[in-house]
Parts: sequence; C-alpha cells; structure tokens
Amino acid sequence: MGPMESTEQTNPGRVLVRLDVLGTAIVVAAGLLGAASDGLAQAVLAPVSAGAGAVGIVAFVWSYFHAIGRSREHEISVSQLYGVAGTVAPKPVKRQLQWSLWVQILLAIAVMAFGFSRTKPQEFNWAAVIIVVPLFGMGMNGVWVSRFGTFGPRILTARPSRRNRANRTTGTGEVRSPGPDAGAVRPTSPKKVTESRDAASAMQQNEPYG
Repeated sequence: MGPMESTEQTNPGRVLVRLDVLGTAIVVAAGLLGAASDGLAQAVLAPVSAGAGAVGIVAFVWSYFHAIGRSREHEISVSQLYGVAGTVAPKPVKRQLQWSLWVQILLAIAVMAFGFSRTKPQEFNWAAVIIVVPLFGMGMNGVWVSRFGTFGPRILTARPSRRNRANRTTGTGEVRSPGPDAGAVRPTSPKKVTESRDAASAMQQNEPYG
C-alpha cells in the first residue's frame, strides 16, 4: 500500500477539500482585482466567476443524484449535503468546507455591492457576475458529502393499510372500523314507531277545524 492510498483512507476526499480551498483562493484574488477596476472585473473576474459557477452546477447536479442513490439506505438532508451540517464529516474537513463556502458568499456580496456603488445606472456591473461563485462551494460540499459523508440509517415510516385508511372517527375521537353490516338498513324499533304515530296524532288534533 503506497503513501497516497494510506492517506486517502485516513483522510478521504482530501483532494476535493484542497480543490475547494484552492478555488476559493483563486476567486478571492479575482474578486479583489475586479473590485479595483471595471476593466479587470470584465477581463478577470467575469471569466473566473463563470467558470467557478459552471463547475459548481455540474458538481451540484452530480452530488444530488449520487445522494439519491445513497438515500435508499441512509437518511440524508439538504443541509447535510450542501451545508455539511451535523456530523457527516470530520471536524477538520467540515471546517474547511464550511469556511470556504462562507468566504465565497461574503466575498460575492461585498464585491457585487461595491461594483454597484461605482457603476452608473446605464452601465453593466461586471462585478455582479461573482454572485454565481457560491455555487462552486455548494457543489464541492455536495460531492464530498455524497461520496464520503457519514449518515444514519434510513428511517422508514409504515404506510397505513387499506383497513386503517377505511377507519372512521366517531364524535368522541374513537377510531372505529366499519362492520360487515355498515351498508345494511337497520330496522326501526317498535318504540320509535309508536312515538312517531303519537306525534302525528297530536299534530292532527292541534290543527284548527276548517
């Protein structure tokens, strides 16, 4: 077993983490240059931001479908997949991935706002292209977590049977299943028949004579 294989087993996904940090550093440098002038923003910041955003979209989609495959056996949430929430990754890896994403978000907001402050209403703010950069961090998080993340077992909820779905709820909140005679017509008791006849006779007697 070579040194690269042993390192990969002790620190899985090390290459992905380094790529994320390196990409964040490149974006920071391009953002500072783009904030310096509109010409650098158009020549440097826009291509770097577009490239980072494209890589992020591809990584985002790939990690999503890869996570769907793992979700058949594990319980995976969106916050875990793209935000590295919880204990899905070791603390050093989690710290680097989350800090890289936060740096990209804050840098994109700051550079975009600074670009709008110096851009006239009729001009295009090239610095605003940096807003797609956080997709790179989210995509790299998703790739690492979907491949090397640690999740709990999937929680399966029992589906109600047809009999349970057919249960009826009484007025007191008691669940009652319909019996075999649920659709049958029940005969009227003699007491109710007598009461109905007495009520009809009383109504006839109270009617005024024509």
